Amino acid sequence: MDTLDITRSIDIAAPITAVWSALTEADLIAQWLGDSAEFEAVAGGTGYFGWPEHGKFRVLVEQAEKPRLLVYRWAREADTDPVPGNSTVVRIELFEIEGGTRLALVESGFEQLHNAETAHAENQSGWTAELRELVEFLTSAS
Repeated sequence: MDTLDITRSIDIAAPITAVWSALTEADLIAQWLGDSAEFEAVAGGTGYFGWPEHGKFRVLVEQAEKPRLLVYRWAREADTDPVPGNSTVVRIELFEIEGGTRLALVESGFEQLHNAETAHAENQSGWTAELRELVEFLTSAS
């Protein structure tokens, strides 16, 4: 049986350090992912990503290896601590390539959610839009 993982890979014309910063610094996150954020980019760090129309979604950082690997669990429901069963795990790896950075993202854990198919569909379209905004943010800044 296939899993409901979301997998994306994009190339960004920006240095790996700039991409890492955009993924881990709250003031930069809020410029491409939602409109507000708190984020502590260390294992065990916490934070949230916020959208005015959806609320604040809490995160728990599982791994952070600057500037190459970021793994966090984020809650599916607003204002809820992320734990298995109510959250998914996002794994982002960065690779230096000619002309910039390759970002590889995998979001997993949808099978554990009570609304797995809906959550997967919403996040699949969400990542398409958010990663497009990340690329626009990083390339307009350079």
